[in-house]
Amino acid sequence: MLALAFILGLVFLAYFNTLWFTFVHDDRFQILGNTWLRSWKYLPRYFTADVWAFEHPVFRGTFYRPVFLLWFRLQYLAFGLNAWGWHLCTVLCHVGVTLLVYFTAVRLLEDRLAALFTALIFGLHPTHAEGVAWISGVTEPLFALFLFASYLCYLKKRAEPKRAGVYLVASLVLYALACLSKETAVVLPLIIFACELLWSERRGDSWWSTSRIRLLDAGKIVAPYLVLFIAYMLARILALKGFQNTKESNSYLSMFLTWPSVLWFYIQHLFWPTQLSPFYTRVFYSQIDLHHVLLPAIPVLIGAAGLWVWAKRSAQASVAIIWLVVPILPVLNLRAFIEGHLVHDRYLYLPSFGFAMLVAMGLRRLDFGSRLLGQPALQLGLVGIIGSVMMVGIYQATACYADETKFFTYVTSMSPEGHSSQLDLAGLLGSQGHLDEAIKIYQQIWPTQPDNWDVNYNLGYAYYLTGKLSDADHFLSRAVQIDAVRPDGFFYLGLTKLKERDISGAAANVQRAIAIRPDADHYHFALGVIFKLQGNLPGALSEFHEELEIAPGNTSAREQAMEVEAAMAGEKKGSPAAPPQGSGSFVSH
Repeated sequence: MLALAFILGLVFLAYFNTLWFTFVHDDRFQILGNTWLRSWKYLPRYFTADVWAFEHPVFRGTFYRPVFLLWFRLQYLAFGLNAWGWHLCTVLCHVGVTLLVYFTAVRLLEDRLAALFTALIFGLHPTHAEGVAWISGVTEPLFALFLFASYLCYLKKRAEPKRAGVYLVASLVLYALACLSKETAVVLPLIIFACELLWSERRGDSWWSTSRIRLLDAGKIVAPYLVLFIAYMLARILALKGFQNTKESNSYLSMFLTWPSVLWFYIQHLFWPTQLSPFYTRVFYSQIDLHHVLLPAIPVLIGAAGLWVWAKRSAQASVAIIWLVVPILPVLNLRAFIEGHLVHDRYLYLPSFGFAMLVAMGLRRLDFGSRLLGQPALQLGLVGIIGSVMMVGIYQATACYADETKFFTYVTSMSPEGHSSQLDLAGLLGSQGHLDEAIKIYQQIWPTQPDNWDVNYNLGYAYYLTGKLSDADHFLSRAVQIDAVRPDGFFYLGLTKLKERDISGAAANVQRAIAIRPDADHYHFALGVIFKLQGNLPGALSEFHEELEIAPGNTSAREQAMEVEAAMAGEKKGSPAAPPQGSGSFVSH
């Protein structure tokens, strides 16, 4: 157990520096701008809407993750907006998964040293940096924590028939929590089904009879999980208003032709995880191409053949291959992603368990030479080298998640020619107050993407901040024409109209923003100010109270509410309200 504690300590130490990291990228929206985290009254919405519905309530999303939102809610209660606490919980979650990986590997490999090697390789694999160093990437270790616990209960059920019922219930509850944390968890029944087929020793009179018996037996074992899977899918369909809201219009043929490059990407990053990035430039291929389709297919097919041969020779290797292959299947549904997000290192989080077991099994075959601590010195030496190299890799891979500046600077350096990278750079400059430089970049992008909502909104927002109201009005008006369901465009167009002294136009646009997203920060306060200017004191008071329901700490809304109440009571005339500024930000691609 001392060796296990040492490995867990190394994993924690590898990510210890992330405790000083800030909120970056999606964290700004999912945490800093997520009103659903601030009150328990929003809890039912976690289970009835997409994970991004707090910001885009009209969009039909693809992410149904209520337990993930609940995890964030609990951290908000514990740490507020102190990023170190969120990072600590994410790192501890990964350490917890590494612990479960060890116990799972012990049962599957029946070799404690191989299990230790598996835990070390899994815990320190640099591809996990995205899921551990980035708070919003915690979906990976979070669902894996429940999934491994569920699988362990399943293994205990097989080993201890007298307590099978207890372990089955525990396994099903944990499986449900895993599914509600991230969609990838639905693969567990397939993993269990494949394992049952592999481990079954029942035989019939013929090949067909044997196959039928084993299939039926495996089906009976996995049936309770399938019932939960169906229940989860029904809840997901009702919440998302559809089975899958596909992001891309590419054909299934195009998706199939893109698989070789995607699989080759994952193979490379499993074996040689260097130059890791939050984003990678990957596009769909619609026709057979030598460089992007045929050449990547060669190592993929060779790797598949090698795994097949190994699986035929070893039942333990077969289980490891099941864990390597099955969890990667959901991310091959490329039509669910947009270009620029076809591949991510975090998608290797669960498959890397199978990879780590295979590497550990390979290392354990090197049983020759001198001994160290009663074990082959060569094995321990190689594992020590692998662990050291991986820790350096983690340090390099996590560096870009330290803060917004490092994040967007690194992303831009990885793909400096792309418009999305230029948008990221401009957004970074704008958020840092370098508005004139940001505007220059947006102006360069706009002629090539005049109908891009992000470009028009960002340019209009930058002009609003610099006081160039006519330009702000022009581009924000264009933004709301392009996309009439994104509230920020209407909100800042309303604030622009207010500064232009078009009070009725300001009211109409802010009301439109509220209709789309009624629980957003500052929206009701802005409308309250507008109503107050119009002399509609009851309406203003109502809006200030709505703002305080959403953000109880908004002192400006509280002061304005008190002044309006006093004015309505005839005690004194309310003083002019300070113009609302909002709390917007530049959006990234």
